Amino acid sequence: MPHARAFFHALMQQVLDLAGRNVGKPQVPDALHDEQVLFLSDILPTGYQAVIDAGITQGSTVAIFGAGPVGLMAAACCRMLGAERIFMVDRHAYRLDFACKIHGVIPINFDEVDDPADVIVSQTDGRGVDASIEAVGFKAEDSALETALTNLKLEGSSGVAIRQCIAATRRCGVVSVPGVYAGFIHAFLFGDAFDKGLTFKMGQTHVQKHMPHLLECIGNGRLKPSSIISHRMPLTDAARGYALFDKKQDDCRKVVLTP
Repeated sequence: MPHARAFFHALMQQVLDLAGRNVGKPQVPDALHDEQVLFLSDILPTGYQAVIDAGITQGSTVAIFGAGPVGLMAAACCRMLGAERIFMVDRHAYRLDFACKIHGVIPINFDEVDDPADVIVSQTDGRGVDASIEAVGFKAEDSALETALTNLKLEGSSGVAIRQCIAATRRCGVVSVPGVYAGFIHAFLFGDAFDKGLTFKMGQTHVQKHMPHLLECIGNGRLKPSSIISHRMPLTDAARGYALFDKKQDDCRKVVLTP
């Protein structure tokens, strides 16, 4: 059975000879510094596409599950597009505090409530949000059984975040999934999704498609993605940077490595 950890590979090096490197790159204005445009390569387009897929417009209500880099970028894009209320669900208080301060979200710490989706529904007059964005993916934490199934590769992905999205979203709403999934998902509530008439949108990010518009938004100040950076260190300290981020130490949101 396919397992999510087997799908994706990456490379970090001071110099990389990349085939097709002169194709499709937007020209970055000299007035913008590196950190302003650094996240055009990944997390900003990922968060933005999730928001576009969710159909967020002026006055929308939205729930974002996961306050990691993609979730935080999604919150920034929701705010830019005029969302009225942004609920954000995570277990790490420092991430929720940052999202409150920078993006004005309504924080929900799932370690402090029994059912985040129920809280969201109760705060939207029993209706649910217009859209939910699942920015957690296959590593979402749930019961010991589901965690064990995932670790043993008997299940490709945890389904807890998807289940919460289904429960939190209003009838005829949208569930947008930028989080990475593969293989089987435990207890996917297809019947609930069918009953509500939900639309699901998901998939790999079309980075090149969104780059020009996002570059414009950075240039005119509508987006400030560099605010997510919490740590800067040389490439030689990459292992330490990864450990900080993976273990959520020192209030780490995003690490920038420099050659």
